[in-house]
Amino acid sequence: MSQEDPACCGSGCTNCVLDVKPSKHTLPPDVVNVFDRTYKQFLCESVTSAADNVFRFRFRYVPAIGNDRERLIVPPGCHLMLRALRSVLHQHNRKSVRNPEENPLLRWWEANPVQPGGEKHAKQSLQKHDKSEEDRYLSRPYTPIAFDQERGTFDVLIKLEPGGQMTNHLVTLSAGSCTEWKGVYGDFVWTRNRYRHVVAFVQGVAIAPVYSTLRSILDDEGDETRLTLCACFRNLAGVLLRDELRSLAGYWNFAYAIYLSRRTCACAAAGVERCKCLAARLRYNEPIHDRRLAAAEIEKLLQRPLAEGKPSLLVLLCGTETFTSFIKSTVEKLEIENCYTF
Repeated sequence: MSQEDPACCGSGCTNCVLDVKPSKHTLPPDVVNVFDRTYKQFLCESVTSAADNVFRFRFRYVPAIGNDRERLIVPPGCHLMLRALRSVLHQHNRKSVRNPEENPLLRWWEANPVQPGGEKHAKQSLQKHDKSEEDRYLSRPYTPIAFDQERGTFDVLIKLEPGGQMTNHLVTLSAGSCTEWKGVYGDFVWTRNRYRHVVAFVQGVAIAPVYSTLRSILDDEGDETRLTLCACFRNLAGVLLRDELRSLAGYWNFAYAIYLSRRTCACAAAGVERCKCLAARLRYNEPIHDRRLAAAEIEKLLQRPLAEGKPSLLVLLCGTETFTSFIKSTVEKLEIENCYTF
């Protein structure tokens, strides 16, 4: 994408996240998507805490959808871009926002002060690749986990980082705040019943694109693909979409397991290898394990669907580079042909 392109988000990405081929996603001929890759205004409708440092935001299209053809549609696994003026970011501070005690984001901000050097580190990590470009906007990609076509709303999970520039903007949002979003972006396209099995591995907030994809498959009554999800989180308090996953478990073709990398009970500090502390906090038959996902478990999980042939299996990955590389080592060992990383 050229520097002069008016659609540029202004972040100066080395590999521009907007420099993509035309969308592969098709719509019915009588439907017009609100998202046409130009920035549109959305009001923040609600903000709720989802887990440690993660909040669930709901945004509503402005103006409201007013005709039978217009719909808000986000294909599964696709992301949107949120932008904010840097000049506005610099004006934000705790005193400029009214009623901080009523805002869960500001309560989080007060409880998570920036550590010495934190702001400096955040600024360094956002240095522009093209320093000659006008530095007007800060932008970030986020993947909706749900959307309502007719109401014109979508929900995103956003992890906040003390000292982060976009975090400094997000913590000032409350019901009624105006934001700017554009989209949709992403090249993942799902075809009904193309694979017999889909096995997905996710880490933390990166569950968003995979969750939206699996949910869309389950919502299609004609799709009989068998779905398995392995989600990895730091601890029980950090588990995202816990209620939603438990609800999806009611589908005949969906199974999941959650793995926690850290034990936070007193038994762990005392050196007790196994305890019942976690079990006491789980719901009936909730598949949550207080251990890291091991390579042997990954291999065992993937070998089951492989019995029906390699072409029948699709593996989905989303997480840090270290996490996805760890999973890919087993995928390559088993010579699995179809693997997609969000």
